[in-house]
Amino acid sequence: MWNKPTWQEALWEGALLATSAWTLGCGGGGAGSVAPPPPPPPSITVNITPNSGSVLLGDTLSFSASVSNTTNTGVTWSVNGVPGGTPQAGTISADGLYTAPADLPAGGTVQVTATSQANSSASASATVTITSDISVSLSLTAANVELGATQSFQATVNSEGKPDPSVRWNLSGPSCPNSCGSVSANGIYTAPQILPSLATAVLTATSVADPTKTSSANITITSHFTLQLAAPSNLQAGAAASLVATLTPVPGSNPSLALSWAVTGTGCSGTACGVLTITTTQATGGTPIAGTATYTAPGVPPQPATVVITVTPQADPSKAVQASITILQGSSISISPPTATLAANNRITLTASQSGSSSSFNWSVQGVPGGNSTFGQICVTGSSPCQPFTGGTATQVDYLAPGSIPSPNPVSVTVSSAANPALSASAQIIVLNHVVVSVLPNSVTLAPLAVQSFAASVLGSTNQNVTWQVQGTGCATAGSCGTVDAFGNYTAPSTAPTPDTLQIVAVSQDDPTQSGVANVTVTSGPNILTLHPASVYAGGTDGFTLQIDGSGFVSTSPGPGSTLLIGGTSRVTTCASVNACTAPVTSADVGEPGDVNVQLQNPDGTTSNVVQLVVAAPNVANGSISLTSTTPAATGEDITVVEPTTAGIDTADEDLDLAVAAIGTFNTSTNTCNLAGNPVPLVLPASGTSTADICVFSDAGLDTSMTYTISGPGDVTVISSQPAGLGIIHLTLQLPSTAALGARTLFIQNSNLDQAAASGVLDIQ
Repeated sequence: MWNKPTWQEALWEGALLATSAWTLGCGGGGAGSVAPPPPPPPSITVNITPNSGSVLLGDTLSFSASVSNTTNTGVTWSVNGVPGGTPQAGTISADGLYTAPADLPAGGTVQVTATSQANSSASASATVTITSDISVSLSLTAANVELGATQSFQATVNSEGKPDPSVRWNLSGPSCPNSCGSVSANGIYTAPQILPSLATAVLTATSVADPTKTSSANITITSHFTLQLAAPSNLQAGAAASLVATLTPVPGSNPSLALSWAVTGTGCSGTACGVLTITTTQATGGTPIAGTATYTAPGVPPQPATVVITVTPQADPSKAVQASITILQGSSISISPPTATLAANNRITLTASQSGSSSSFNWSVQGVPGGNSTFGQICVTGSSPCQPFTGGTATQVDYLAPGSIPSPNPVSVTVSSAANPALSASAQIIVLNHVVVSVLPNSVTLAPLAVQSFAASVLGSTNQNVTWQVQGTGCATAGSCGTVDAFGNYTAPSTAPTPDTLQIVAVSQDDPTQSGVANVTVTSGPNILTLHPASVYAGGTDGFTLQIDGSGFVSTSPGPGSTLLIGGTSRVTTCASVNACTAPVTSADVGEPGDVNVQLQNPDGTTSNVVQLVVAAPNVANGSISLTSTTPAATGEDITVVEPTTAGIDTADEDLDLAVAAIGTFNTSTNTCNLAGNPVPLVLPASGTSTADICVFSDAGLDTSMTYTISGPGDVTVISSQPAGLGIIHLTLQLPSTAALGARTLFIQNSNLDQAAASGVLDIQ
């Protein structure tokens, strides 16, 4: 039977239990204590301030980071996982100053991370939103641009930040892209040379930093050139006359110079109306352009006896002009040229001719016999000073223009038959204050090192010689703006000058105070000029090294350098300088005939022009062209040539990998080669077949992987090839007694289908 203990008994029992528990905790060894294990160290933590933010393009945002539970409080900053960031995502300094990129990144946000230097697994991140307040404005919002003329547009990218200031230009409109003109990377618009049916276009500048921001200008293409046709009012049947169509462009414009000529008549068709022969077209750029034709009247006048000459300009067919000519029976008189343009105090030779019986001629200017100082004078041909001439049997005279512009202008120079004054012809002479020099093309945009040919014409003088010069505010140093030779061939500098615009000037040698100018803009971006090789055969098995020459490249050292994109794929690229880069081309790239796109990309993302690497179908057989002393030339022969695939690594002057340096006989008993520079004689056996051993040497070495063949009908063959050391190959030839005599060529082809020919090195005797 259990009795409930008193409270004193319960207290005593609790004390005994406590004592027992303490004793057990100490073990059986008696009195003493053990300290509990220390707690684990606290984890390293990183905090970043602020933990989010926004910043304008190109602006900065400051971050700070604190590291807890370690004495090493240093952090490493990164953007989108890249230490220090990138130009595309933004960069961050060692002290946490983030600089936003100049162009909006994909998605518009980036992540800034601070990572503990003591423990790389401890980090903290902040999300940064890149914002754009960009607006784009244009210097012009509307412009009328004459045919072939240029108009410069300036685009300004406005922002409180520091965005990429560049823009991309684009043309749109009902006549685009083929007939609305073009725009350069610098915003220079060039109108088309032919007026489109819908003569409007929209020029848009799009911000590179924020492609959603644009600005546009409306362009109206105008046509204000004039066209005049000088033709005789009548012409003797069967006689010929010179017709001149004068197209006068608006200064600074460059319409199409093409003119179409036609002769029609209500009483005739085809050659019964006469024959037109186009003889010359002289372009003078921004000044009158003379299109000349010779019209030969039919031998029998049509009925009615009037024909119509129509000249239609391709630039604007609505400006076509016409002239009516009455075809006469009997004698007639003509003057050549029927029109001319002369500078003051310059002269031109005029020629008179008369059909039927000839007689003396009378000459006058504006009705004044022999002319005068006001309208100009008729002079004995070649006389200096002018020896006045009013009439005589001479068929040629000189017209000397007055010292100032006459009125009327042009003046009329008339020649008439002394025997029959009713027979006459007139030439219309336009007099200018001075010669006018023009240069074509009058505006171009060129890449560094590009070559452009310019042509100059001097209106108003028979002396067309000019002196060429390069001028510009950035041309203080010799060659800094490029060079131009005596023939107008301009070579741009290797880098764009500052500023990047310059002038090509043609100075008249007849009047050095007068000159013409062409404006040149040299681009600063990457540009490919040439490929080495530029063409190869399809099916090469080993691949090769491609070298590009150009400008604006970024050198690999110190890097990062430019990258070559071959067929759109980036390749490991080595750029030895800003003008040359190399990269590998694989056999797969050139496996099939066609063109392979080659482009270069700089580290900042800018790309060059696209150049085509031509991949040609390989030869199926070698042809031959027979030449002899009696037939030293052959016509109608097509020759396909591609460059060796080693052109990207060899010297510019020669390809060393296959070039045969020497050939000779090989002694099989002593294994020696007797190299020489003369053809190797090979004597045919009297019957059956025999063999001959020769050796061939190349500076770069020949090997047994190459194919060796002999020209001809296949009667002489290579049956063995063996290495002979030092780049020499030992070839064994099989010679049948029936082989054709004469010189033979040795062909060598490597696995990339490159082929070399040692012409006439074997003499079959």
